[in-house]
Amino acid sequence: MRWFLLLTLSTSALAQQAPAPKITLADLEKACSKGDQVACVDYGFNLENADPEKAVSVYRAACAKNTLPACSNLALMLRDARGAPKNLDEAAKVAKKACDGGNAPGCLHLALVKDAANDFTGATAAYDAACKVKVFQGCTNYAINVLKGVGIKKDEKRGMELLEKSCGESVKKGVQYPSLRACLVLGQIYEQGALVEKNKEAAKRLYKLACFGGLEEGCERLGTGPKNVNDHDDDGHGH
Repeated sequence: MRWFLLLTLSTSALAQQAPAPKITLADLEKACSKGDQVACVDYGFNLENADPEKAVSVYRAACAKNTLPACSNLALMLRDARGAPKNLDEAAKVAKKACDGGNAPGCLHLALVKDAANDFTGATAAYDAACKVKVFQGCTNYAINVLKGVGIKKDEKRGMELLEKSCGESVKKGVQYPSLRACLVLGQIYEQGALVEKNKEAAKRLYKLACFGGLEEGCERLGTGPKNVNDHDDDGHGH
């Protein structure tokens, strides 16, 4: 069906927030060297662009000490060959360590690594795991795979339910890992009438939710500018 072309998986990542500007890189390096693992994660984050090889080294050392956000961040660097050769096996291993240890973004990162390895069954299972710990980008991607039958038995009713849940939860205040893309995808489905009766008003309402949340594509479909700069599904960062 034509609408499937619009249901592309979001491949953004959730990583550790940068520290407050008043803390210098030298401060973080010193704290990390003294064993402050939170500082090590922040130090690695701040090195990702300036010195990716050093960032990988910092993350690896912290991950070895069971600092789960470092494992989670390391997974994406290894997936993307940033600071080290691409290594999907190691990336999956450290992402799984993070996910199994209770780091919610790690579950999403495991799914993204599995996708990169064309392990769609593994990716779908990991998206489900991310969804269960309220990483709603995982819910959205899991829903799309359920709708399309990728790595799991096709179930259009269940897929729609998951999208509706992900959209509904993501527009609530204070949600830590929202996915406004769920609202966008639902809008596309209602606009085209692929799985439900065509309803342009419902589509417009869903696009508005995405747009007001800051997702630029939602604004484009409404023909208006973004309402704020907080696009939750960009390559952003979160705890």
